[in-house]
Amino acid sequence: MTASILVADDHDIARAGLIAMIGGQEDFHVAFDVRDGAEAVEAAALHKPDLALLDIRMPRMDGLAATREIRRVSPGTRVMIITMHDSLDYLEAAIEAGAAGYLLKDASREDILRTIRSVLEGDAFFDGPLVARLLKRAATKPQTSTSALKTLTVREREVLTKVAEGLTNKEIGRALKISPGTAKIHVERIIGKLGAGDRTQAAVMAVRGGLVQTAKEEP
Repeated sequence: MTASILVADDHDIARAGLIAMIGGQEDFHVAFDVRDGAEAVEAAALHKPDLALLDIRMPRMDGLAATREIRRVSPGTRVMIITMHDSLDYLEAAIEAGAAGYLLKDASREDILRTIRSVLEGDAFFDGPLVARLLKRAATKPQTSTSALKTLTVREREVLTKVAEGLTNKEIGRALKISPGTAKIHVERIIGKLGAGDRTQAAVMAVRGGLVQTAKEEP
């Protein structure tokens, strides 16, 4: 059974282009497409797609508000933002809204397909350069309480450091000489202990808590 995808974009050409780009896959297909965030929420509530691909700027309801609502009305639907806006504010808001991915529209077809598969498999993926900038900005803000970070074991701190460096579970496994599955378990436990929404939120908390040092964002 192939995964079902909902695409929401108010620009007809952009929506059609994305549908054509990701079409023809054996493991997923575009089952529904809509023109705004409100329609996306309605479709998600009715059809419960496996994944919703949302633009940010849409009429009636933007992609961020739609993400929050979709996560409420269809918790099993993963949400991925695909947009032209390389904004740190949008990225942070998308993460807080519960998006599992944030990718720019100028990404290659291969990157888009790879990210869709990663998100469908339960991972989170956010544009790498944008996340790096977000972590740098986090380093400029006052440090937050480290009480949650103190609950982490030595190994979990090592794993979280690698997460903040942008490594995947497979890469963390290679770096720490553990299996990718073990790395994934550690990441899930870290997210739970920190009360984070996903690995990117956990990385931001690590930076703000002083566990991970990173260069400050250039002005």
